[in-house]
Amino acid sequence: MQQIGVLGLGVMGKSLAKNLANKGFKVAVYNLPLKGEEQVVANFAAQNPSTFFFPAKDILQFVESLDRPRKILLMVKSGEPVDLVIDLLQPHLEKGDILIDGGNSHFKDTIKREISLANQGLYYVGMGVSGGEKGALEGPSIMPAGKKEVKPLLLPILEKIAAKTEEGEACVDWIGEDGSGHFVKMVHNGIEYADMQIWAETYTILKRLFGGNQATMAEYLKEWEDTLHHSYLLEITLQILRYQEDGKDILPQILDVAGHKGTGLWTVKEALELGVPIPTIAAAMNSRITSAHRPLRLRLAKQWQKPIVHHFDPASILQLLSDAILAARLIALAEGFHLLSEASKSYNWNLSLPNIAKIWRGGCIIRSKMLLEIVTAFEAEENISHLFESASFVSLLASKIPALQKVLLLLSDLRLPFPAVTAALQSYYALHEGYSSVNLIQAQRDCFGAHGYKKVEEGDKICHSEWM
Repeated sequence: MQQIGVLGLGVMGKSLAKNLANKGFKVAVYNLPLKGEEQVVANFAAQNPSTFFFPAKDILQFVESLDRPRKILLMVKSGEPVDLVIDLLQPHLEKGDILIDGGNSHFKDTIKREISLANQGLYYVGMGVSGGEKGALEGPSIMPAGKKEVKPLLLPILEKIAAKTEEGEACVDWIGEDGSGHFVKMVHNGIEYADMQIWAETYTILKRLFGGNQATMAEYLKEWEDTLHHSYLLEITLQILRYQEDGKDILPQILDVAGHKGTGLWTVKEALELGVPIPTIAAAMNSRITSAHRPLRLRLAKQWQKPIVHHFDPASILQLLSDAILAARLIALAEGFHLLSEASKSYNWNLSLPNIAKIWRGGCIIRSKMLLEIVTAFEAEENISHLFESASFVSLLASKIPALQKVLLLLSDLRLPFPAVTAALQSYYALHEGYSSVNLIQAQRDCFGAHGYKKVEEGDKICHSEWM
């Protein structure tokens, strides 16, 4: 009998199945015989002839090959495909069986599915997985959530296949109830969007400073590896800058239109619904949307003549750039963790923010040295809801903010787009403004719509003025 089943042999499903087998687990594998995918299971078995794999010929054979209670990892596209697979599996399952959704499902869908399956005696676990193809094979960051009863059945398996930190800790933690695992993965991806955009804007700056010489850019950024910048995204950025085919850099040949699969958009939408400001993450999402309007951008670029900048000191910017970009990256992280904190209260999840930071230190796309600063901040002051309230984090960030201010000032005459980096600084300003000018907006709303307003010294009392 097989210890666990993997249904869905796409890129991630194959990698996770091989990861499980490499750790000594007996794995049943199956893929729905959709058009064009009829031979997926047979091909997988031929390419991976291991006694640890059981390639099932149909869904009944797949289910019947598993130990009770059955543990089935679903690696299918989010949305309707998940519901389709659940409907196909249900007639063959027994009470106590466990379905694990390892895709990027929306957390509210996960909550609905867990309730529905619980009524039939089945367990449903929403599990975030980050690390891409390589991470899934060698060790991802894993974010499972669901009923506490299944935690002891799944966590030992997940701990073996998860990435490990430098200290040897497994990058997996039981996140909490219902959809919290998928929510945490969603926010991870939102932070990922922001971090990627900040690196793209760094590239924009370096192209201008080094005249597009990618080897020189890489040489400069290599020095950042020994700082808090050290991260997976820096590693692959260096590889991309150095990569050539037929003696030519590939990066300038790539179309400047970025795609998105939903999680970044969901992060922004959920932040809006919860009333949590995440301007850096939102700017990153907006930049991807802007990139899709390439025909319009090309037309407008021809019409707009950028001014010639006479007073421009690249050396000054290079001295400040590392600290400036670090400040922006730290602010993006702070936004993401603030969203997690507020969602935890709203959905009664009781999320452990330091533990989330710990499991993101290895395997996932946003892994970096910065996360250790996040762990330290939350462990030192457990009751804070925003990292801007942490003494250690504030001290670190405050030492970098002047560089961010100066870099943006020095670059202002270039008229180049730095939406995420700029939003990060404005986010910092906005949250440190004790009395903002939004009082004028409240007065305007009352003036044209009699919406009322509250006075600083009069609590919840609603006031109204006859402005006209």
